[in-house]
Amino acid sequence: MDLDDIYDSVTENSYAYKKNKPKKYILVINLLKIILIMSISTLIALFFKQIQLNESSIILVIILGVLFSSSITDGYLFGILSSILGVLIFNFFFTEPYYTFLAYRADYPITFFIMLISAIITSTLTSKIKREVEKSNLREYKIRLLYKNSKKLLKTKNKCEIIEVCNKSLVDILGKSVATSIIDSGGNLKKPVIYEFKEEDGHSLFQSPLEKCSFKESFILGKETGIGTDLYQDALIFNYPIKSNDNVLGVIGVACFNKKSLTENEKLLLKSICNQVIIAIEREDLYERTKQANLAVETERLRSNLLRSISHDLRTPLAGIMGSSSAMIENYESIDEVTKKDLLKNIYDDASWLTRSVENIISITKVDEGRLEIKKNLEVVEEIVAEAISIVEKYSKNHKINVDIPDEVIILNVDGLLIEQVLINIIDNAIRYTPDYSEIIVKVMKINDYVYFEVEDNGYGLKDEDIEYIFDRFYSKNNGRSLDKRGVGLGLSICKSIIEAHNGDIEAFNNSLGGATFRFKLPCGGGEE
Repeated sequence: MDLDDIYDSVTENSYAYKKNKPKKYILVINLLKIILIMSISTLIALFFKQIQLNESSIILVIILGVLFSSSITDGYLFGILSSILGVLIFNFFFTEPYYTFLAYRADYPITFFIMLISAIITSTLTSKIKREVEKSNLREYKIRLLYKNSKKLLKTKNKCEIIEVCNKSLVDILGKSVATSIIDSGGNLKKPVIYEFKEEDGHSLFQSPLEKCSFKESFILGKETGIGTDLYQDALIFNYPIKSNDNVLGVIGVACFNKKSLTENEKLLLKSICNQVIIAIEREDLYERTKQANLAVETERLRSNLLRSISHDLRTPLAGIMGSSSAMIENYESIDEVTKKDLLKNIYDDASWLTRSVENIISITKVDEGRLEIKKNLEVVEEIVAEAISIVEKYSKNHKINVDIPDEVIILNVDGLLIEQVLINIIDNAIRYTPDYSEIIVKVMKINDYVYFEVEDNGYGLKDEDIEYIFDRFYSKNNGRSLDKRGVGLGLSICKSIIEAHNGDIEAFNNSLGGATFRFKLPCGGGEE
């Protein structure tokens, strides 16, 4: 806690002390202060009399006591009371005849009168200065609270935090229960968030039918309603609309259990807090609009990249299909059976590649639109792997695929079709980027609470600069060895999205065989929904 916080704490406690103590208690305390100070002044004056100082010194001591009494008591009344008491003390102890209220000398009444007027003027000025100092301290204290509120609002990250900061600040500043509600995306008023002041039952008050109607009416009309206004005068809350230009963004309700409306000073503070809240809400709305605009730009950029990549990378297999089919149509009778089979195989391979590419494009579109549905069921890992390999082997005649699966039956709560797609994409990636007759090993391991899948090859491996970006969308770096097998760069990105949707992780690295290994893990429980 810094010095400012200590100052605010002391100031707040001082105001709370004066506000919460009964008037009789304050009256008694002030009277005791006057009696104590004037008694001390009398003792000092008696000492001056004993050492035979003149009356002017004694009068100054009495007036000094009056001045001091005025400075530590509350209000003008106690200053005037101490002035009268000072004159009576001077008359009783220091004028002849002593210890009576009689005065034999003709000049004493004038002395008493001048002394009384001087004491009253002095005490009044002292009380006035004191009151101005208190007002100044109160204004400074509330300005500090507004400044702190502004700082806290700058740190808020959403509208819920804005409401929380607003309510806490108003409870501290006004010393009353507060309810705040702002509009949702549809322009409707949300349920109020209520903060109670000490022992007040703010929730019951704000939930009463009359108060709810006055609260809602303030939002509809964009005007102040409730106690102290022309609308819903019988209500015990004061409702202030959070209004920016002609748009009502919400309502702040302040409970008035004492059946007294807010003072003009309190309304001014409420308005200041409201203005800060408006700025914070508009800042948050601007951030959301900017975020949506950036998202739209990014989506459009991704679509452009997708179309550009598709138009470029689908051209080769389509040209191959058209060329092979055209050759067969034009020269069917003159082509031998072996050549026909080669041309048909080329057509099949290109069509298979197109089918997988289209499936990946559809999947990545679902990911972008948030429509990638995860339908989890209990699946046997061995069956998932076997099905994926049976699909890949149709177009991997020149690669050897081996499987290493534990003897125990491993069951996962996953979307079997999506995990198959992950394995198909990874194995297909290994086939496309390794030379013919390379060996591809598919491993499954269960370690602690996770099941690990690995696809390992003994091909050329991954370049260090590629590993960091290997799962990025549209990243399809050509290594110069497989120009005819380029992809659109979506397969591994889809794999990452599917695995992360299952609360798993995926990674790629080079293995000891010189090739690449792709590993992903899935929780045994399938992850929490």
